[in-house]
Amino acid sequence: MVEINNLWGGKVPEEVLKRAASLTLQTELGEKKKEVSITLVSQDKIRQLNRKFRKIDYPTDVLAFPIGNGFISTRDILGDVVISPEVALRQAKGHSFEDELALLVIHGILHLLGYRDEEEKVRKTMEDEERKILKKMGISEKIIGNVKTLMKDST
Repeated sequence: MVEINNLWGGKVPEEVLKRAASLTLQTELGEKKKEVSITLVSQDKIRQLNRKFRKIDYPTDVLAFPIGNGFISTRDILGDVVISPEVALRQAKGHSFEDELALLVIHGILHLLGYRDEEEKVRKTMEDEERKILKKMGISEKIIGNVKTLMKDST
């Protein structure tokens, strides 16, 4: 199950978000049923969260908060993916806003599943998974390179 919480307030393609999340979970977990929450927030809010939890003071595009560390629930919750549509809009150069949001959902859920992107070797593994899921959605894998270039240019 995928839950969308639009705290940002702007219009977003919720079906694209749900499809990206469902395909990612199905690709990575098969028949295991996990729940994920996708929360959309302003760039100011994601900047606050980035500062609080990562000690990085700028508005990022996506953050992932896995459920764990002794958290007990009757539901099988994987965690929460927080996305800033404002940052996504800026990053959507050469591709659509919808495709950018799909990539961010995929990226966030992969983080919830333990994928990392801090070092080149592990980043390549994560990007290979992103490409596989993007292909299933009919989205060009070239957007991965576009986003990395834009992120580097904006820091």
